[in-house]
Amino acid sequence: MPPDRMTHVQPAEFAVEARPLAYVSAKTLGVLMDISESTIWDWTRKGHLPKPRKMPSGATRWKWSEVETFIDGAAGSPDDADPILRASRGR
Repeated sequence: MPPDRMTHVQPAEFAVEARPLAYVSAKTLGVLMDISESTIWDWTRKGHLPKPRKMPSGATRWKWSEVETFIDGAAGSPDDADPILRASRGR
């Protein structure tokens, strides 16, 4: 194409809204909480995290709102004496 016929077209801008998390895998939960997948399973077994749900596809997922409630509910726990755990909860 000759240079006089070239036109530059700006890409369209789209407003992308973040979707709220609904169900997350052990891998995603580990990334969000900055811990390993094995720790996710260990904490679930020990009751530090809610039990996951089995999806119709066979996948195992945690309901994010339940995980948040568990984390918020742990705010008054004896673990507050531990500065690392306290910092991980944003306090």
